[in-house]
Amino acid sequence: MDGQLLNTKHLILTFDSSKLPEHIKAGYMRLSVRTYIPNPLRCFKCQRFGHSKTSCRGTLTCARCAEVGHESTDCTRAEKCVNCKGEHTSFSRNCFAWKQMKEIISTKIKKQISYQEARKLIKSQTPTPGNSYVSVVKKSTAPSSQTKPDIAADSSSKQSASTPRAPPAMTNQPSFPSVAPLCEKASALPDLTDFKLVTSKKKS
Repeated sequence: MDGQLLNTKHLILTFDSSKLPEHIKAGYMRLSVRTYIPNPLRCFKCQRFGHSKTSCRGTLTCARCAEVGHESTDCTRAEKCVNCKGEHTSFSRNCFAWKQMKEIISTKIKKQISYQEARKLIKSQTPTPGNSYVSVVKKSTAPSSQTKPDIAADSSSKQSASTPRAPPAMTNQPSFPSVAPLCEKASALPDLTDFKLVTSKKKS
């Protein structure tokens, strides 16, 4: 802290192999090995993730209030995060953006994939903050202002009584795709209204 070196019980080692050993022997000690996952790199100038102050091309931004033009040392304004716009400092570990960046780095190292692949994977699994399932469903089921009646929707409503359908999966997109593709698939299904269940009897 503050440029001082602190002694810890941990060592960071690099192995020349694709698989980590479970343990190593150092002198007379048997030491366990685990994957090292570094914290996200945050710039102390613009407060964004992914680069350091020495390579920053952004503008000086306060880590406390997210305002441009001053440092956070003497700032007394209300806390605001540069990265997620939340009511906390830009260096807070409770930040949604920090947690997501940590997860991307962890996935990259554990699955041995590129940063871009890990970012794409995590973004697809993480819902956008502020978009709850209920709010997205309300948007997608709001009455439309179409003048022509939707024939596909009518046919799906007839079959909804006989054929149960699974709820839509959650994605990170701001809204779900329109219901039309689901309705077209439903209308292409065979009519099962006269279907009878036949059970076989055991012969004794």
